[in-house]
Amino acid sequence: MTEVYCPDCRFKQPSEHSFCFRCGRSLPTHLVDRTPSKLARFFAGVKVDDGDPENAYLRVSCYRKEQTFNSPEGSVVIPGRHVRFSIWVADQARCVLSVPETEARDLAHFIEDGMKTLGEGAGSSGAPASSNTGEF
Repeated sequence: MTEVYCPDCRFKQPSEHSFCFRCGRSLPTHLVDRTPSKLARFFAGVKVDDGDPENAYLRVSCYRKEQTFNSPEGSVVIPGRHVRFSIWVADQARCVLSVPETEARDLAHFIEDGMKTLGEGAGSSGAPASSNTGEF
């Protein structure tokens, strides 16, 4: 959490405040970068096979800025401009993978374009418009 100081009474404030809670003066919050460094969202899984786990979720975390976390034991640096995928079953992460931002954008386009293509193909013969499945 970033802190700002009131220009009148010099009292330290959290950056989320718009007004000083001591004197009521408007705070210069326009000078504080409020862009979040990370966004995360869970997506519910669909069980399509007997071997698929119940209560499975995909967590997608988008890291925009580099972050450093310090502790008495040392520090950890999380690089920015990447997307991390983690597969969760109940309350435990089972698998994780990080990709650079460029690959994540390509994935988003692949999903968007692929869903459109499959949607268009379903109305005619029921077959996908392309036979290239990307399988090896």
